[in-house]
Amino acid sequence: MHPSNPYFNNPPDFLSLAGLYPSLEPYVMVHVSQEKSDGDPEVLPRGSINFRDPEALRELTYCLLKRDFSIDLDIPLDSLCPTIPNRMNYICWIEDLLHNDSKREITGIDIGTGASCIYPLLGCVRNKNWRMIGTDINDRSISFASKNVSRNKLQEVVTILKNPSDKIFPDALFDEPLKSYSFCMCNPPFYEDEQDIQESADAKDDKPSALCLGTPNEMITAGGDAQFVIKMVDESVELKARIQWYTSMLGKRSSVDKVVEHLKKNKILNYTLTTFRQGRTNRWAVAWSFGDERAPWASMQQTSTKLAKLSAPKTKLSFENIGISVEMAIDRICSLLDQLTVKHSSPKVRSVILAEVTRNTWSRAARRAIARVAQESQDGDSSSSTKVEAPVLMEVEIRISEGTNSSTAPSPSSSSLPPSTPNAACAVEMTWTLGQDRNLFESFFLHLRTKSTDDKK
Repeated sequence: MHPSNPYFNNPPDFLSLAGLYPSLEPYVMVHVSQEKSDGDPEVLPRGSINFRDPEALRELTYCLLKRDFSIDLDIPLDSLCPTIPNRMNYICWIEDLLHNDSKREITGIDIGTGASCIYPLLGCVRNKNWRMIGTDINDRSISFASKNVSRNKLQEVVTILKNPSDKIFPDALFDEPLKSYSFCMCNPPFYEDEQDIQESADAKDDKPSALCLGTPNEMITAGGDAQFVIKMVDESVELKARIQWYTSMLGKRSSVDKVVEHLKKNKILNYTLTTFRQGRTNRWAVAWSFGDERAPWASMQQTSTKLAKLSAPKTKLSFENIGISVEMAIDRICSLLDQLTVKHSSPKVRSVILAEVTRNTWSRAARRAIARVAQESQDGDSSSSTKVEAPVLMEVEIRISEGTNSSTAPSPSSSSLPPSTPNAACAVEMTWTLGQDRNLFESFFLHLRTKSTDDKK
């Protein structure tokens, strides 16, 4: 479960929840267990819920939403009943992708909102700067979603839109020429047909802990979830940066392979994967972008080791520098950046350097080109030339901290640093935050690693 999820290491106490909301009480089964307290056994009542009872599951959802988010929900019994902790996993991951930005208005789209309208409601209640549009093709879902928005007085921040077309992203979302969104999210139908539903259930080693009800519109689509998200990818190729981060959940592990293959086929390499876990249930999600901003490291950390072979190359590289302190490493790296004419910040409080690269000034070919231009400038008349500020090709964050060998190292002030500190060590992490050229990032990292660990420096 995502560490920012309010239910992380905090499972619901069904007995106390039933005490707050008597409507849940008929569905809570009480068990007695013995635990030792200071050596003496103590009899403790425990509550549980039959998650295969759709009425119990719906009532639990209602109660959690009321207690934790002040959301009053109404959904039909035959519709998908959202499990709140897992839905929160998705929202927390979106927050990671957006760097938890609370300084600007965030606009999002929920594709296939469903009767509960849960993602727009949860997102806008948790994040006061979020504004969301929920879309659906089904009139019944649209009706329930609209009533849930009104019931919770969120009409100012949540809009429900009927999608009358066969597009995933209807034209009405882009009724203005420059209209754009921060993200889209989607929980597509997972299955191809009824047989696919049965085969998926039979393939599980254990019976699912929760009964998954849903209308055919919510459960089934041609080609299953993989084909649905592949169509999202195809439409995104046309829309490009009109949406900063395209994201979708996937219900099958095999679907992740198909979607990643299609992303690479379309040369979309700025993508990230994650796994959502709740109990024995796993769900997966993919996000991709056409912008220069790379997927934040926080969003990539939730990727399971089993997805490593499918994941995009890491945006964080690191090395350890033995024999120098953090202060010395900061001075050395700043000096190297100055030599490379790389614009950077000065770390005054935290040991973090933000650097902007406008051109390659470190490779052998680049150094030769720079020397040739300088020579031509000396030979010719450059008095009339105007200096044009070059665009930023790449941004990186360089974080310096104490290394594994620094436990016994002294921490003198920078003014009293000796030429070397044998017991000291520092760790240098470089995170790629902006840019399209992975090779540029790797070569820049390797150059700084080589130069900053050079004992002859």
